[in-house]
Amino acid sequence: MKKRWLIILGIVVSLMVISSCTNQESQTDNDVNDETEITDPQDQDDASEAVRNPGTFIQATLSSVETLDLHFMTSAATTMLSYNVYDSLISSDVQGNLSPLLSLEVPSEENGLIDITESGETIITFPIRTDVTFHNGLALNPEDVKYSFMRGIISGSMSNLCQGLTEEGSFKSLIEKHGLEKAYQLLDNAITIDGQNIVFKMPRPFSPILDIIADNGASYGIMSKQWAIQQGAWPGTFDNVEAFIELTDQTNALHAKMMGTGPFMLDSWQQGERVVLKRFDDYWQGPAQLERVIRQVFADSSTIVQQLTIGDIDFANLDLPEIDRLDGLEGIQVVRDIPAAQLIKINFNFDIKGDKYLGNGQFGESGAPSDLFSDLDVRKGFSYAFDYDVFINEVLMGGGIKPFGPVLVGFPTANPNNPQYYFSLEKAEEHFRKAFDGQLWEEGFTLGVPYNEGNNARQRALEILQARLSEINPKFRLEISSLPWASYVQEINAQIMPLSIFGILPRYNHPHFALEYHMHSDGYYARIKSYSELAREKYDALIEELATTFDEKRVEELSHILQQYSYEDALAIFHHQVIGQVAMRDWVQGYEITRFPFLVDYYKISK
Repeated sequence: MKKRWLIILGIVVSLMVISSCTNQESQTDNDVNDETEITDPQDQDDASEAVRNPGTFIQATLSSVETLDLHFMTSAATTMLSYNVYDSLISSDVQGNLSPLLSLEVPSEENGLIDITESGETIITFPIRTDVTFHNGLALNPEDVKYSFMRGIISGSMSNLCQGLTEEGSFKSLIEKHGLEKAYQLLDNAITIDGQNIVFKMPRPFSPILDIIADNGASYGIMSKQWAIQQGAWPGTFDNVEAFIELTDQTNALHAKMMGTGPFMLDSWQQGERVVLKRFDDYWQGPAQLERVIRQVFADSSTIVQQLTIGDIDFANLDLPEIDRLDGLEGIQVVRDIPAAQLIKINFNFDIKGDKYLGNGQFGESGAPSDLFSDLDVRKGFSYAFDYDVFINEVLMGGGIKPFGPVLVGFPTANPNNPQYYFSLEKAEEHFRKAFDGQLWEEGFTLGVPYNEGNNARQRALEILQARLSEINPKFRLEISSLPWASYVQEINAQIMPLSIFGILPRYNHPHFALEYHMHSDGYYARIKSYSELAREKYDALIEELATTFDEKRVEELSHILQQYSYEDALAIFHHQVIGQVAMRDWVQGYEITRFPFLVDYYKISK
């Protein structure tokens, strides 16, 4: 499998554009609207004879959307939308090359836009374009840029940027250290406006800073300040910041709204069903070829395969068994074995909130304690109880590889010699017997564990774990259920879920992304899985040094130490790294193979 992976990495060296092999006959799409219907196979004699709905691109997915607010998106399924609706200051291609976007230039020491003083203070200047308008016609200005970054950092979604600007991993940590008023002042002083420029003032160099914000609008997109305030969002002042920190989906004025400068704009959102985007004709780089994009949610992969076969949808990201069903069919183009920057892991929640999945909250056949996974031997027992080979070979049909740890295979500093857990009933039993001074082994537990509905691979992963735990000790019981995607994400973020299958999708090569996201006390997983205290004691200083050093050897050394710590502390079950498979109608042109196969740049697509 490792040899196969290295061959794949050698193939995908640059962006590859998938173009149609045959000329397709066009037809008008005047009758296509937001309620485009999915037809029955018998109603379509030969879908490949003509392009269906040539101005509309329909992408199928199993994952619904949890929010449309750029700064509260946590899943890749949702940030795919912001990628097409928003622009960031600078952009990055698959090889990591940076280009200007809403900034006229990519800052560097050579062009004078990065200035590192003798004391280490680092000043980065972004000259903002003057020829860009938002979807509502308002002109982009530096106030919009500052507002977007301030709001993103205060919301907690831009923790990486917060670390670079303030040396604290989150605005919450900044408050804990300095108090709310001083924290706000520090952030306000770190992002300033100088004429048509936005200026970052950092206390010391922060090596991944440009890579962080060059995400093409996925998380670091720029929204309209004036529009946001008109909707009832945070007005951008200290007086209202405390209320903004306490925001929920129910009180968030932007929960179902988007306003960017990107090539597509929000048309409609039917929660749990579809999101419709329409072309922004005044896009500053010129209008897209597509008029409309529909991101349609389906209940299962079999339905997606059926609808793709008859031509009622255009594109889908699928697992290998479904791809095998489509390969060779007339009118279908399949792209196999795409090395994806997507690591999927089963995450342990050290402090489970509520009792939804805990029964009576006690060891035994009626429940489990909320601190079940705070015991290292429990986490190690679960890690040895997962049958990695069966999952990859039988469930994924070889469509994945076992990762080394939190830094993905194929990325710089990923350590192939990092110790890994493996399937061993004996090792699992050894650790389970020691957990909670033997109480767990004697009394057992019953634990509820959900997966997102329609996701067969995640369901099977839990079923494999369920079966192996029962083999080890019949008193170890998992009760498996399903949730709609949006509810699944909400329960993860609310710390309700004991075990969650969620991943890491690093957007840049520097190991800082994966390690901060997985291990820093202010990173996503330490916060929602309640191991921030452990992270502060053991990981934070190393991750912060990693972010500030330009010594490549030291970066590798720090990365390897942190990967070792992740193993020692059994923070999650790293059960597979994705090898992506996509299928599309052969009339689709312009799809680019990237590290995120499911992320489609609609601006480059035509039919």
